[in-house]
Amino acid sequence: MIKHTQGNFVREYFHSINLSLGLIFFLFFSCDLPKRETLTYFTEKALGQSVAEAWTTTDSIYVSNGKFNAGITPYAWWIRTSISNPNPFPKQYVLLLNNPHINQLEIFFNGEDKARYITGDYFPFEQRPFLDRGLVVPLDLKPKSTIELLLLADKRGETFLIEPQLVDINSFYEIRTGENLIIGITSGWMLMILIFTCFFAWELKDSTAIFYALYIVSLLFWLISHWGLGFQYLWPQSTVWASNSRPFFNLMTNVLFLVVVLKFFPPIGKSKYLGYAVWAIIILQIMLLINFMMSEPSSITTQDKMIFLYLTIIISIVVTFLILYYLFLQWKAEVPFVGLYLAGIMVLLFFNVVIQLNQSGISLGLPQFLFNFGSAFGLMGETAFITLAFARRAGTYKREKEKLAIEILQKEKNIADQIIRVQEEERNRLGRDLHDSIGGMLASIHIQADKIAGEHPNAQSVGKLKEMVANSIQEARSLSHNLTPPHLDDLGLEKVLQNHVNMISENHHLAVNYYYDIPIDLPKALQLMVYRICSELLHNVIKHAQASEVMVQLILQESNLEIIVEDNGKGMSGTRKINGIGLKNLQDRVSYLKGEMHIDSNAGGTTVIITIPVKKD
Repeated sequence: MIKHTQGNFVREYFHSINLSLGLIFFLFFSCDLPKRETLTYFTEKALGQSVAEAWTTTDSIYVSNGKFNAGITPYAWWIRTSISNPNPFPKQYVLLLNNPHINQLEIFFNGEDKARYITGDYFPFEQRPFLDRGLVVPLDLKPKSTIELLLLADKRGETFLIEPQLVDINSFYEIRTGENLIIGITSGWMLMILIFTCFFAWELKDSTAIFYALYIVSLLFWLISHWGLGFQYLWPQSTVWASNSRPFFNLMTNVLFLVVVLKFFPPIGKSKYLGYAVWAIIILQIMLLINFMMSEPSSITTQDKMIFLYLTIIISIVVTFLILYYLFLQWKAEVPFVGLYLAGIMVLLFFNVVIQLNQSGISLGLPQFLFNFGSAFGLMGETAFITLAFARRAGTYKREKEKLAIEILQKEKNIADQIIRVQEEERNRLGRDLHDSIGGMLASIHIQADKIAGEHPNAQSVGKLKEMVANSIQEARSLSHNLTPPHLDDLGLEKVLQNHVNMISENHHLAVNYYYDIPIDLPKALQLMVYRICSELLHNVIKHAQASEVMVQLILQESNLEIIVEDNGKGMSGTRKINGIGLKNLQDRVSYLKGEMHIDSNAGGTTVIITIPVKKD
């Protein structure tokens, strides 16, 4: 685990808060939408009154500031108001309830006992009197006239919150244009975050990023449902899903977010038991989600709905404090990137508090669009910081991966160097033994053969014996020189190769053209490897090529060492190119040096070109 100092975390946290405040102020003052006229009206619980009784009742709640929040209510509600047109010309208005999720809405005009419009989430979308994502009531007012309105709004078992407002039709379209711009920016932001998250999931090969991508998808669908766009465009005929989509995606979003937090910041130390509590809440929410999906909508009573919502709210509050405390413990444990998560959650909490204060009737003097889209702004801020945490984590992982790759390569190189060193030591030992032991024994045999030849001058077999012993001594000397490059440290690669080439020319009647142009001093280990490569190539020519002439060329081209060995022999068959042990050993040596080897062979001869990168001092 990467350790950051606590001071770094403090700076990270406050830097994130500053960014959050900048985002908030930008959103506060970036939109200037037309002002809406707040209505005064009366509300009354629907306790079985007839429409006529609702028109005439006086025992009502008078609402003067436009906002009415009944909380989670077991009742439907009557809403009564009047709308006037003081102008000397007809005027077209629309009544906005600022709540697109009323299950059933009946609208009565001017004392009528029959509803002119019946609409809401329990009816197909095209049944709305005005085809808009929100519940909008169109009103055509004659000059200097007044319309009396009575609405029966049914959201039993759910949260009931309305803020009726009146705007003329032109201002309404202007408002919707501005709001659609905000929706487009928010949706585009979420899609952009999703693309980045998918990229992180691919780069990191980390399940946390996959869960975060699912969280973004669920969050986007919740926003679409919350704004009423899902009912308008995605499921306009599904009256059940129109009502159930928001709680479903709300629960799904909560579950995925908690999983992301626990996987991004695995429980450690004091947070371990708290992590178990969060997992328990995740399981509880999944059970609620399954129960919610398995229940038949018609069988769900108002009481069941209220219990479900109360449970959801209580769980949300508990989870919020648990997650904040959990992240605080992670921050104290100096876990990286916790400050970014805390900053994101603080942005979301800030907007939620602002919305709750507004719904409670406290005037904050802030633009209306902020209250309508505060949740979206808060989620944009939250996802911005969490995605930044993923981006920084990806950068950290990349650096760690590169560092680990370098360490692995270095270890592999060290192992390979050790193997080569052991091989060279063994070659040197064998070369010395061959020269000192077998070479000495062959020399003794040659002396004894000379002595026998002196005693028996007419013995022809003794002459052949002497010739065989002389050839064996020469072969032993050649093998010894191949195993142990003579005086490489003292003479250098150029001179040692020259001596080797001269010996081959003398012993094998092969014309060797040798050219060496390397103006820098090569590392000793590289000199030894190059000597081995050249020796192996020349050995292959002697053994297989049946050539009369061979060229050996070593040159330095920029930062690459080129070894070219060309002969005029019979060439190599395809099988030898693939399966030759000598060529395989050569390829292994070249690969170890990060080089490349190319072979061009035909009936006129063979050319081997080897390129090895060289670091210049």
